[in-house]
Amino acid sequence: MASKNNVLWKEGLFVQPQHLQQQARFNAYQLHQRISGASEYLYGFKQLELNQEYLSFGKIAIVRAKGVMPDGTIFDIPNDVPPPTPLTISDVSAVNQIVYLTLPMHADGMLEVQWPDTYVNARYMAKSEEIKDIVTPDGSYVDVPLSVPNMQLALDRDDRSAYTSLALGRILDKRPDGSLVMDESFYPTSISLEAVSPLKRFLGEVAGLMRERAKNIAMRIGSPSQAGVADVTDFNLLLCLNRLQPYFQHLARCRQVHPEDIYIAFSQACGELSTFTDEGRLPAEYPAYQHDRLRESFVVLEETLRRILSTVMQPRAVSLPITKHQYGLLTAPLQDRFLLESAEFILAVRARMPNDKLRQQFLQQAKVASIEKINELVNLQLPGIPLNSLPVAPRHLPYHSGFNYFELDRSSTPWQRMMKNTAGFGFHIAGQFPELELQFWAIRSQ
Repeated sequence: MASKNNVLWKEGLFVQPQHLQQQARFNAYQLHQRISGASEYLYGFKQLELNQEYLSFGKIAIVRAKGVMPDGTIFDIPNDVPPPTPLTISDVSAVNQIVYLTLPMHADGMLEVQWPDTYVNARYMAKSEEIKDIVTPDGSYVDVPLSVPNMQLALDRDDRSAYTSLALGRILDKRPDGSLVMDESFYPTSISLEAVSPLKRFLGEVAGLMRERAKNIAMRIGSPSQAGVADVTDFNLLLCLNRLQPYFQHLARCRQVHPEDIYIAFSQACGELSTFTDEGRLPAEYPAYQHDRLRESFVVLEETLRRILSTVMQPRAVSLPITKHQYGLLTAPLQDRFLLESAEFILAVRARMPNDKLRQQFLQQAKVASIEKINELVNLQLPGIPLNSLPVAPRHLPYHSGFNYFELDRSSTPWQRMMKNTAGFGFHIAGQFPELELQFWAIRSQ
């Protein structure tokens, strides 16, 4: 195994190519070890673009690509490295195969440069380039031999044991006319979101969905019909969305974001939001991050975020508007008939009189029934649905000073008899209640 140690430079040393090669080997090793110590996922594409015209001819070719190979080799196609020879797909046996960008690995004692007069498949290709002297005034050009990474394309089924490689795409289909269809949902091994277009689009979509969801909740909380009431769940969900959305928006605007950072953001968002939407209130066991298999790492998280952000959460407390009529009659039409099945109905009352007196007189002089039966009950002086005085405001309703709260008795006989097929509630208030204010609420059981 070739040593990675530094060369001992001393006076009188007869410098040969081996000395410079060893020094370059030492420098590359030191740099790679320092960088790889910070993260194990610092390799992949930074940019990637395939030649769409070549696909119509049954060939896979790279227009441009930037990135880092798993062994630390940096490439920039076509600026510093020529595009690899296009890969010809001759039959349908290559369908569902993953395509890789490869580079021969270092091999101890083996020739690493492919010269024009040799045919060995080496790690580098020799290339002569005119380089200008940029230090000396009127500097001249001179031919300098350069080593260029020998990038190649290969399929999953090919022997890549002697190559370092990056997955760049998957062949979805080979049509009868010979053209190729690449899988647009495939995520290349990448160090930047710029090289993973589907993931970048989804990130922007999620940021927008979070914004709209937060806006809807904020409008519902501040709606005059809700009188400032909101379940604590609504406030907590709004707090969560208001914290997550600016961060997701920032990630969507950044040009260089590592996929692992997106994975962390997605998994945290799924974990927090599942508190509000999942029955168990706990997040699922999400797949581990796999840098070489990005699509498998993200597919469950993407599905979870879509489901969570599209889940419609109804407010627990619903304000039912009351309409005043003549002779002390009031009505509250019911738009959602499902409320009759399980919701609690609360009547909030305030008047300019002592609370004890208000509670006593209101229970005696107020009558509640269905819209269809209220007139009949008033004319025949029959009892309506009983009202139970509550000592405090229900926790799902806002507290307003001076209000008294009464719950309609769902277990009573009048309720069972009148409220099965009603269009709403009817009220009759007899007597005098100065500056009377009424609010009518339905509180869902869940």
